[in-house]
Amino acid sequence: MKINPWGSELIKDYEPLFNEFGLQHVTDEMRERFEKNREFRRGIVFAHRGFDDYVKAADEGKRVAVMSGIKPSSEFHLGSKLTAEEIIFMQKEFGATAFYAVADNEALADNGMGYEETAPLAVSNVADLLALGLDPDNAFVYKQSTCLPVLNFAQLAARRTTMATLEALYGHQNLSLYLAVLTQAGDILQPLFKENGFERVVVPVGVDQDPHIRFSRDLAAKLGYPLPAAAFHRFFRALNGETKMSKRDPDSMLSLSDSADDVKRKVSKALTGGRSTVEEQKKLGAEWRKCVVYELMFYHFEDDDKELEKIRTQCETGKIMCGECKLKRIKKIQDYLKKHQEKKKKLMPKAEELLEERACGMEAD
Repeated sequence: MKINPWGSELIKDYEPLFNEFGLQHVTDEMRERFEKNREFRRGIVFAHRGFDDYVKAADEGKRVAVMSGIKPSSEFHLGSKLTAEEIIFMQKEFGATAFYAVADNEALADNGMGYEETAPLAVSNVADLLALGLDPDNAFVYKQSTCLPVLNFAQLAARRTTMATLEALYGHQNLSLYLAVLTQAGDILQPLFKENGFERVVVPVGVDQDPHIRFSRDLAAKLGYPLPAAAFHRFFRALNGETKMSKRDPDSMLSLSDSADDVKRKVSKALTGGRSTVEEQKKLGAEWRKCVVYELMFYHFEDDDKELEKIRTQCETGKIMCGECKLKRIKKIQDYLKKHQEKKKKLMPKAEELLEERACGMEAD
């Protein structure tokens, strides 16, 4: 089984990941402890590597960090939102310091986008992160291209890595992507660098990013660092229901910058689990498990579990038709994005300030 961090393929059966790659299940005990968090409570975060050790370290009062980032190749989409919400949860739950990498070097390697092109997107992305609730006073936001300790670490990592290892993890790729992998290992391990002084780090990501986690854990073991932990969330589908939601297909994803008209246009065409006729749907009910619109509520826009159950019940009992249901969900998404965009607009200067005030991590301190 291959996992491609740069692809858009869906994983329909997650169980082989546990057997083949050694992922750990999120336990019932973890879900109960973090039940106030939507991602843990609903099983969206479903697997981990070493997260139990990370929690134990945090409980013992050790200095902990949470690390993730974004490739500034487009506006913030819902996949980025999910990761951001997990970062913010770790920040609040454990007092973790957030390290957030704006992966402009990876945007250059993967998308051919130069630094001048990604610079405004970087500011926009960070403003979205702040609007979602990141505490900037307990965070270090930086661009890969200006972070000398991370770039230097990529050279060190290269000395400990063979082409056979990279090809086994990622398949045959061009050298720029392999360099991006080495750099990202520096991002992941940066909190553990001696000058930063953190004792544990966790990386919340989609499960397609597990090759990066495995690679970074292998390097950490070779170099004497604590192994970075990871918390993995499930994929949610693109609006057409065919692939994971990805910025590579703008019309089949929602971004946090979409206008009300964009939301209406995109969600109106989204895949549902509706029957062939109204009569059949009233009799048999719709198939909510097939419905991407329901997934949008489950993953993102409906925090109330009772309201979510009501949506599901109305659907499977034929009490509501898909057109009417879509109109209700479109309005909810539009309202959410309007409030978010108002917050974001006010935070754009702060985002620009964060990216300018420090070249990398804790250097400015």
